[in-house]
Amino acid sequence: MQQILAPHLFQSLEILQMPLLDLQAMIRQELSENPTLESASDSPEERIEIEQASADAERDAAEKFDDEFAMLAQLGEEWGDSMYEGREIRRNTEAEEKYQFMMDSLSEAESLQDQLLDQLGLSGLSENEKKIGELVVGNINDDGYLTLDLEELLTTPNFPLEMFEKILTVIQDFEPAGVGARTLSECLLLQLKRMGRENTPEAELVANHLDLLGAHKYDDIAKAMGISLERVKELAQAVSGLDPKPGRNYTSERVEYVTPEIIVEKKGGEYVVTQNRKPYPSLFISKKYIQMMKDPATTKEVKKYIREKITKSKQFIQSIDQRMQTIYRIANEIVRIQRDFLDDGVLRLKPLNMKTVAELLGVHETTVSRATTSKYMQTPQGIYEMKYFFRPGIVTASGESISNESVKATLVQIIASENKAKPYSDTKLVKLLEEQGIKIARRTVAKYRDQLKILPSHLRKSI
Repeated sequence: MQQILAPHLFQSLEILQMPLLDLQAMIRQELSENPTLESASDSPEERIEIEQASADAERDAAEKFDDEFAMLAQLGEEWGDSMYEGREIRRNTEAEEKYQFMMDSLSEAESLQDQLLDQLGLSGLSENEKKIGELVVGNINDDGYLTLDLEELLTTPNFPLEMFEKILTVIQDFEPAGVGARTLSECLLLQLKRMGRENTPEAELVANHLDLLGAHKYDDIAKAMGISLERVKELAQAVSGLDPKPGRNYTSERVEYVTPEIIVEKKGGEYVVTQNRKPYPSLFISKKYIQMMKDPATTKEVKKYIREKITKSKQFIQSIDQRMQTIYRIANEIVRIQRDFLDDGVLRLKPLNMKTVAELLGVHETTVSRATTSKYMQTPQGIYEMKYFFRPGIVTASGESISNESVKATLVQIIASENKAKPYSDTKLVKLLEEQGIKIARRTVAKYRDQLKILPSHLRKSI
């Protein structure tokens, strides 16, 4: 038997993952190309609205969509195999083109991670090593730095530390130079190494005196390195030519105007979730073409054309409705779980992963990911991307789980209250956090501080 991938499934996947602006552009294109599809007009008698599905039908549609998505994901992994769930899959041109269309339609402008994954595929690593490599690449931010918490990773049973170090070394050899570094010093040293200058005074300056360089304490550097002040200035000029954020020039960014698709309001002591339907035009099947289908004078060829277009219109409207319902269902779960955040702000944000919400709704984890990326929610605390609410967490001394965003907010509060003449060191910050029941490593504090763009203590000091 031949496994056929339904075109409407590709369309549903595409519509689900689209940012709102892209979807609006797609709707305008569909309206211009399909005469049976209409948006709200001044003549209601000329249109037939597709009825909203009932709650049961809605759930059935969601389950069917998710089952198909899971099937497609599995098919993508086993595309070259000859058997799939006991049925033969023939590799034919049409099916492969449909699959490639789905892959292409889901991709946005190529990101730094996309380019790194392309290089990973050509690296010659084994399949197991590439899986670790994908984990590493997935944790490299747009500036090009590795944000993976190795200490937390080492708590994973049977984690292959030696393999991780080997693979990280391979990735740090990718373009752009300096990518995959964990610190600014490592980033600059990787760039110097790529230039064949790893054993030079510039490398010594970066490795041992970067803090002094950042504070422009050239006299102290000259004394420490045993060189003249002029030579220090020459070295500093050479180092300034390196890129502290190598990923920025390799990441395709696009400006996106944010329109919340979900609005959360507190009414009568409870949070109410509503869909913002204003950005969505009301779509209809034209009554005129329904009548043409019933008219005996309409030729078979015209009826066939109209039937195809009406079917396409129905599927398009239903795909948009499916998108809206999926986003709405996920939003309800987020609001239920993150009520403390809605009441009190980021300090009360709970740790949450997509798998938890997926299991609660009976959908695939990737469905949650696609439905929350570039979709925004307006809350009493502000407008947030829905993906913001999915955060890893740590366990406090009292046994309570809190999100890393909550830890960062606490860190900001502590630093804001410090004596600017004697700012807290990272070691002191660890102790102060521990006094509040938050026990994390010093390097984790340093990582969070860097992410918050807070300078080290010696650079925060003011007289």
